[in-house]
Amino acid sequence: MTSTAVPSRVAGQAEPERTEAERSSRWAWLNGDYARVFAVVLAWNVVLIAVAYLFGPSSPASEGVPKTGIGSTASLLAHTYRWDAGNYGEIAVHAYTGSYAPTRAFYPVFPILVWLVHTVSFGTIGLLLAGFLVNLVATWLAAVALLKIGRHFFDGERAPWLVVAAFLTAPAAFFLHAFYSEAVFCALGFWAYLFALRRQWLWMGLTLIPLTASRITAAVFVGLCFLEFWRSKDWKLRGLLSWNLLWFPAAFLGLGGVLLYMKLQTGDAFASFNALKGVKSWSYHKFNPNILETLWGEAKLTAHALLGDVPMDSWTLMSHVLPMIGLALLFASSVYVLVALRAKGIPLALFGFASIVMLTMNSNVVSVHRYLLPCLVMYVALVLFGERRPRLRGAVHIVLYANALVCGTIYIRFITGFWAG
Repeated sequence: MTSTAVPSRVAGQAEPERTEAERSSRWAWLNGDYARVFAVVLAWNVVLIAVAYLFGPSSPASEGVPKTGIGSTASLLAHTYRWDAGNYGEIAVHAYTGSYAPTRAFYPVFPILVWLVHTVSFGTIGLLLAGFLVNLVATWLAAVALLKIGRHFFDGERAPWLVVAAFLTAPAAFFLHAFYSEAVFCALGFWAYLFALRRQWLWMGLTLIPLTASRITAAVFVGLCFLEFWRSKDWKLRGLLSWNLLWFPAAFLGLGGVLLYMKLQTGDAFASFNALKGVKSWSYHKFNPNILETLWGEAKLTAHALLGDVPMDSWTLMSHVLPMIGLALLFASSVYVLVALRAKGIPLALFGFASIVMLTMNSNVVSVHRYLLPCLVMYVALVLFGERRPRLRGAVHIVLYANALVCGTIYIRFITGFWAG
């Protein structure tokens, strides 16, 4: 019986050449969002390491070097371990069993991830390098989420990438590189919001849970995602009659896990809230729901400093003036997004207003410029301003450049052991 099968290739015959489309498809991933953003974030980190290596003195001021050292001061990443980084390092090594009670004010997600990377590597990866790797991945994921969030508000490719640029050039952006929890918090918060924009409520909820275990200010992201959920129902009350609504109270299971963890570790479930009591250096933290009183006092101090009525020393600049400028920009950004985007901008605008309240309830604005880093409404508002006014697009680039200069200046202070927030 004669076979009708067609031989795939005659012996000795050359294999057909792959088409151009087939060859290019093999490398298409290199042009995807994840690969391009990773290249940008990696280069950004390399630049920060180079700046620290070139300009950081060999003996930085001892004031900013944590006493609980976890790495050699000669390490290429030693500059990332300054100020509050010592508390995260202590948690990564000893959890909350140490005698230094203020460490309990810092939440465990970031140090647990650092410990996990260190442990999985069987100790071959030191804690400083583990922290760098965690932050590298977290910053990468945060920037990817921000790029995709930008596409929900802008057409084309230019504007979404400017949103990412605004994030990476923010005055406090270098904290994403330091041994701090900012990168992890931003990654979780941005992805939770992105999932809400995509109406992927399951993934949103699962992301919010570890977010609330990362920092108490995660509450504003829960509110942001809830407002986006309600907006998806056209702001109708009956639209809230959905099983997906349960993800918002469930989000605080992360905080509940922290309380349980604190109970097991320290015997006090509320140890993180009570940790600052009796610490002289943090005595300025006093709960005060009257944020207008706090803002008015800080505004007067800032005005006097800018007018030269009081000395503009480093503490005044870093802990009063810079944070107040940041809060003013956050308020202006929230108002602008609300006016420009209307209903679509309501969640982001209210997120901005709620952040102002959340960040000023402790009677001070110390370090607020660092806490503003996750406030993505500022990045969206900046790019939105340029897109709505094409003639002023150059101003956006000027702002990004100015922000980068401010960031670089504060970063030099940070790596040399001076207070930077």
